[in-house]
Amino acid sequence: MALGALAAGIPDLLQGVFDVEEIRSYQVLFLAYSVVNLLAAGFYASISSEVEIKDVATRWVNPFKLKSRRKIFTLAGLFSVDSFGTGLVAQSLVAYFFFTKFGIEPGSLGLMFFGSAVLTAVSMGVAVRLARRIGLVNTMVFTHIPSSMAMIAIPFVPFAWLAVSLWLIRSFFRQMDVPTSQSYTMSIVGPEERSAMASAGSVARSSGTAMGPSVASILWTTGSSTVPFVAGGVIKIICDLVLWRLFITVKPPEESAEAPPKPSQGVEPTSSSSSTNRPD
Repeated sequence: MALGALAAGIPDLLQGVFDVEEIRSYQVLFLAYSVVNLLAAGFYASISSEVEIKDVATRWVNPFKLKSRRKIFTLAGLFSVDSFGTGLVAQSLVAYFFFTKFGIEPGSLGLMFFGSAVLTAVSMGVAVRLARRIGLVNTMVFTHIPSSMAMIAIPFVPFAWLAVSLWLIRSFFRQMDVPTSQSYTMSIVGPEERSAMASAGSVARSSGTAMGPSVASILWTTGSSTVPFVAGGVIKIICDLVLWRLFITVKPPEESAEAPPKPSQGVEPTSSSSSTNRPD
């Protein structure tokens, strides 16, 4: 992703060095995008069926009939709203914002997004170490909130270097919840429920993100460029706090083994004899 962001400067390179027309330079970029995706499809097609797990966990089950359905649909709802907040600040709109407010050219924006993607990759390793110390839910929530606060601050700063710095800070924190939430969601349900949990989460995130840019465009044109940043950040912070309130006592096995499980609050009732990481 970082290299792809860096490639955003290809049109400038073609125009400046090889004297290619502007529209032609962007056509080259879109063609390269298509070729890379076809290459990825080829890699997927070459994977052997031996990678499939031959057990009950791979069979489709109706999520509405699962014992953990409240956990599954509550998390899916939170992920959907959170992704909607992310979609309000889509990368294309961010690029347009930095170009119109600070005059940063596409080539320089490519460098900025390259740096942010590298920081995001580094942060995932940090998230794993942090989760071992403070727990998965705490890591998901308390790394996300600084990211959202940085996002809210970006349209209010007067200098380009400060706005870029805030974007890089946001990039470092914003996806530390990815490996932790994947681990968490797979561990608080039974093996036969993991496919349903993964599917519900993926659909929720995709649908939430898809709605964001359209709403952001409306907020931008009817209000100002500041509104999507503030609205997106506030929505994401609220989601994080609600997730923490509902799931802080729902422990995955590796955390419940270290301390006695506590009763779940607001998600589903559990008996004193059952672990909070399994459906009632």
